[in-house]
Amino acid sequence: MAQFEHSIEVGRTPWGMWWSLVAGFLGFAIDESFSYVLDQHSCSTGHYYVLHVISLVCFAIAMSGFFTGYSDFRRFGKDTSEEGGSRFSRAYFQALLGMGFSLSFAVVIVAESVPRWILTPCE
Repeated sequence: MAQFEHSIEVGRTPWGMWWSLVAGFLGFAIDESFSYVLDQHSCSTGHYYVLHVISLVCFAIAMSGFFTGYSDFRRFGKDTSEEGGSRFSRAYFQALLGMGFSLSFAVVIVAESVPRWILTPCE
């Protein structure tokens, strides 16, 4: 806890908060890119599981951002709020924002993977 408070005091954002802001988008971008690139390969070889593995790994990346943000969020005391004013309140808001981003992109990854489970890549 002391190291966490010290990192916010100095003005440096802990990497966990940065990861919670970036992980969801990174998972979404990897899922979108690799699924597009490997779609033709999956169709020609019949290895449809490759697309499902990509979606599961990318979902795990996005959820790791949520859980990292949640662990940072729990470290703040009850006196912080999202209204701002202090450096702890700003970091509190950043943790909330990171959890929201990661969870939203995780939902998008799931929504993109549903058609891959129903349809074959050749359609």
